[in-house]
Amino acid sequence: MATRNGRTRRIIAVGAAVLFAVLAIAEAGVTRKAYSAAQKRQTPYDILRKAKREPKTAETRELAEIGPVVAKARLRPASITPRLDVGYFAKQMQPTTLIKPPELREVPADAPPEPVFFTLDIDDRKVHGITYRSTHRTRKAKLRLDTNGDGLLSDEREYIGVWLSIFRMTRVYEFGPVSIKHAGGSKTSQFYVGCNDGWWIILYQTRYLKGRVKLDGRTYEIALVDSNYNGRHNDVLAPPVKNSREPGCDSIAIDLNGDSKFELGKPGVSELMPLSRLVKVNESYYHLDIADDGGIVEFRRAKPAFGTLDLGDENVNIRLWSDAGHQQLFSSKGKWRLPAGRYSTVELKLIETDSDGNKWLFDTERARGGSGAGELGAFEVKPDETTAFKIGPPFQVKTTTEESRYGDTQIRFYLEGQAGELYVPGAKKNEKDVPEPQFQIIGETGQTLYSGQFEFA
Repeated sequence: MATRNGRTRRIIAVGAAVLFAVLAIAEAGVTRKAYSAAQKRQTPYDILRKAKREPKTAETRELAEIGPVVAKARLRPASITPRLDVGYFAKQMQPTTLIKPPELREVPADAPPEPVFFTLDIDDRKVHGITYRSTHRTRKAKLRLDTNGDGLLSDEREYIGVWLSIFRMTRVYEFGPVSIKHAGGSKTSQFYVGCNDGWWIILYQTRYLKGRVKLDGRTYEIALVDSNYNGRHNDVLAPPVKNSREPGCDSIAIDLNGDSKFELGKPGVSELMPLSRLVKVNESYYHLDIADDGGIVEFRRAKPAFGTLDLGDENVNIRLWSDAGHQQLFSSKGKWRLPAGRYSTVELKLIETDSDGNKWLFDTERARGGSGAGELGAFEVKPDETTAFKIGPPFQVKTTTEESRYGDTQIRFYLEGQAGELYVPGAKKNEKDVPEPQFQIIGETGQTLYSGQFEFA
């Protein structure tokens, strides 16, 4: 939820947002609960992020009983078009800036006074780039990437953008396919780069791997996508995640309904998901052994150990990503038996009932993605143990400000639950949307300098 105002009003505007949010929650009359002692503990982020590059084999065998190979699939390359769901998690989106990064030592001679710069996450490294509308009389849109990391663009290939006229409201250019060699020079990746009105850069994969596998007498089409652009196809999810669109690992698709499509939905019903060490097909769990190039995938029957997740008798709908398989969970009691592993919450819908019997729905889905999940963003379920969190009210108000390239300030505020999870203030009361809140900016002498209404963003 956000509004835009001049930078000189920033501090006063933030104070107004805080005041309004506190009043709004007080008016909702939601029953208050004591704070969780877990808030005082260190979140597991620093501990779990170290595990992203650690081998998973030993850990997998501790948390699940792994059997012999029961099926093998051979996968072959296929092209991805922008409209195919299978490439969803490979759509890396990065903002642009007018500030030249110090890593770039030059700007192309035909660039305008203010080209836009960006940074891509490729091959576990940062690749800096530039895109601009040439000052030459042909006025072509151009893009260059510093693929060798020497800070120079003059020795790099120049890509000319194609204007995608199908987008009527914005000016979108597509560059590529762009080629980049990975560390060691033995592998090369290709992808498209889109530029949306100069504000955003979006990466699109050009290919994926697909094949067939027979499990329990039924044949499934499967697919692998190098969604983190490092030339491998076996990078497994390791919470915490950046957000619900960029899990930071490769992705797998299984055509569960047999319609020869890989359809995007929520984990539990989705046929496309971040790659995990265990996958669940119908009611069976399998451990995957995948070659670096993704050409061969072996399925081993797995019997995971289970633990318990306890969210304190809350009425919730929660979406979890995990290295032990993904879950879409519903419960009015907030308790589940789950495979032991590491988890990250990417969506949480919480229903609270106030003293008058009104039902309030609070949603985290648009609250900064994975980084807005608080302690639920990275946690572990251990075998035969209970992992417990207190969530929801009493809420604290959290505000952020972001300054645009034009000097305006965007103000956002969220409601923070007991586990640090952030909810969008636009709640629903008895299944009806609550109107967006209004605000006032008050000057030092008490006069109203500006008034307006927050908008969903």
